[in-house]
Amino acid sequence: MKLQWRDPDMSFGKWIKTILLVGLPFLLLYAAGKPILQSYVLAHPRRLVAELSAADVGVPVERVTFQATDGVELVGWFVPGEGGEARGGGTVVYSHGSGTNGPEMYSRAAFLNRAGYNVFLFDHRAHGQSGGRATTLGPLEVRDLDGAVAYLRSRPDVDPERIGAWGGSMGAGVVIGAAAGNPAIRAIVADSVYADMAELWHRFGYVGIRRTPIRWSWGVPMRWATWLWTGEDIAAFKPVELIARIGPRPVLIIHGERDNGACTVSDARRLYRASGEPKELWIVPGAGHGAAHALYPQEYETRVRAFFDAALAAPAPSP
Repeated sequence: MKLQWRDPDMSFGKWIKTILLVGLPFLLLYAAGKPILQSYVLAHPRRLVAELSAADVGVPVERVTFQATDGVELVGWFVPGEGGEARGGGTVVYSHGSGTNGPEMYSRAAFLNRAGYNVFLFDHRAHGQSGGRATTLGPLEVRDLDGAVAYLRSRPDVDPERIGAWGGSMGAGVVIGAAAGNPAIRAIVADSVYADMAELWHRFGYVGIRRTPIRWSWGVPMRWATWLWTGEDIAAFKPVELIARIGPRPVLIIHGERDNGACTVSDARRLYRASGEPKELWIVPGAGHGAAHALYPQEYETRVRAFFDAALAAPAPSP
């Protein structure tokens, strides 16, 4: 005799309907809520506040305030090059990554001070001590860097024709975007940079859901959710399309060989191909995101110093 189980009150079809009625709202809430929450976190990084003083670094430091080109109040630190006129007012401004701040970058840039360069560090909008309600990971931060360059050009101890920019991660995209439209930036170093914000957004969008079938489309709601927080379609920011405008000013691109997260080695190679001459590309063996300096400090500093020495060389004295 064959036995069969039957529930007189709940058919298989009713079970499916019940599961859908209960589960579908949660799925929709997750689908809508995850990109909104994730984009909020990216646009509002935790503020890490730090200060830079002569007591901290053993050299004079001037804390200043200035404005981005759209009026956002920013805080910066001017550190004059050791030896006074050794570099004749040559200056390098550093653009930091998301979630960090200007003072934290001094340990990375100190070798340029020792080489005689003025170094200018600042907090981007929505970071550290600066104003601003949200970050855009690039496009609005270009206005911060343009404001920093304008401030530097107003100083009597800075040669306005010898200003270079150096950036890491978010800041690397910023220096490309700023230099593309600002000829006062005479040379750039871009470390751990992304090529295309829309692609970056897709990578951020499926972090944590790589095995789900919706991973490729997640960047679309992320893109528009971020517009809610910033008022900018930041996915339209494409350093790979901007970098060609920088030449004939020199470009140095640095990228870790093992950096395959939001910013990839293929991004660095695409940017290098798109850049005009003169240009250099250093793919750093074994380095992850932003780790080239920590892994090879001597070679890193030698390469960056040599690059700026050539790009920002003081004019020969008149006979």
